[in-house]
Amino acid sequence: MSLEGDEWELSKENVQPLRQGRIMSTLQGALAQQESACNTTLQQQKRAFESEIRFYAGNDPLDVWDRYINWTEQNYPQGGKESNMSTLLERAVEALQGEKRYYNDPRFLSLWLKL
Repeated sequence: MSLEGDEWELSKENVQPLRQGRIMSTLQGALAQQESACNTTLQQQKRAFESEIRFYAGNDPLDVWDRYINWTEQNYPQGGKESNMSTLLERAVEALQGEKRYYNDPRFLSLWLKL
């Protein structure tokens, strides 16, 4: 068990860098949760995003996908199988590829670049 705030120093070589950087408080929380094997909160949040995507009835579905992907990047700093990032990106692109209004949207382009 590490001291509070020490998670970064113990895990920094395992954290994937992001072009836009990481939110340090989220990173510390994600690393602490992984160490304590307390992933139930992450699973609940993941289910909430999945439910929001499934039942979304608004006029900007890209917003939900964008928030979900950004949340995943911040809360799974090591990437890997736990994050399912490649599957998530593929699902987002497939779901939105027929929407011509997103072809010039920087958020949609960002999904393609991350893929």
